[in-house]
Formats: sequence, C-alpha cells, structure tokens
Amino acid sequence: MTVPEDDFDCEAYGPAPEMGVAALCFFANPGSRVCAGPSVCHTRMTAERQRVFARIQEMAAAGDPDGAYLAGEFTSPDQLLGGGAGDPGE
Repeated sequence: MTVPEDDFDCEAYGPAPEMGVAALCFFANPGSRVCAGPSVCHTRMTAERQRVFARIQEMAAAGDPDGAYLAGEFTSPDQLLGGGAGDPGE
C-alpha cells in the first residue's frame, strides 16, 4: 500500500514523532502503511492497546512477575503505544 496523499503520523509513536521510515505505520512493514487515514489508525491502535493491556492483566493474574510489574506501570490501555494518557507510572 502506498502512503496516502494526506500524510499523517502513526499515533503509536506518540505526539510529534521524529518521523523515520518505520514510523509511518505500527502495523505495516517499514516505509509502508496499512491504515488508510488517521481515523483508521486510531481505531486499530485503540484495539491494539486494549489487546496488549488485557494480555498484561492476564500475565499479572497468573502470577508472572513481569506481568505484575507492567500492570503496576500501565494502569490504563491509553498509556500504551503512544496513547497520550501520560507516561507509565503517572
């Protein structure tokens, strides 16, 4: 897929990323995109944040020490993958 005419930064990299080739899209191969625009990027990233957050919670509940640590650092899916809800631990 080619980069859309109306270029946008993938929200996984947070606000005003230093755009590099790989920063075009979190889900695609470096230098390409799978999202057609910012709204599609937002929808996909929201689902990915929720998926990762759920996995962290599962690991913590199973007694995994790394999962427990991550669960303490990330208390909301919005803190993951450039979600903009603040830095971990805030």
